[in-house]
Amino acid sequence: MKKKEVTAKSSILKDRKCIVCGNKFDVKLDENNVIPIQYFFSNELIKNLTGEDGEYWECEYCSGYFEERVKEYMVKNWGTRCPDYEENCPCCKAWKYYDYLFKIEE
Repeated sequence: MKKKEVTAKSSILKDRKCIVCGNKFDVKLDENNVIPIQYFFSNELIKNLTGEDGEYWECEYCSGYFEERVKEYMVKNWGTRCPDYEENCPCCKAWKYYDYLFKIEE
């Protein structure tokens, strides 16, 4: 008897943690294994913020680019901006990425 091939229409990524609020959640991928629009994911952001490889996730409630919530997170975890930008400063790198996300011009 020949086995039937089973193809999954979608996958589930379990136990992802939101960087903004800290809640854990599961992500059900679309048919082509694409992350749905209601979540925000980035490998580059976490590397820029921490200097290490990893995953940056925002849950469906935090992923709307709530500028104030992200700004609160930045101040809480990185402190206020440095008076002068320095390329090797992790705080400056974090605020530079914040500016990139929200296209802030000073």
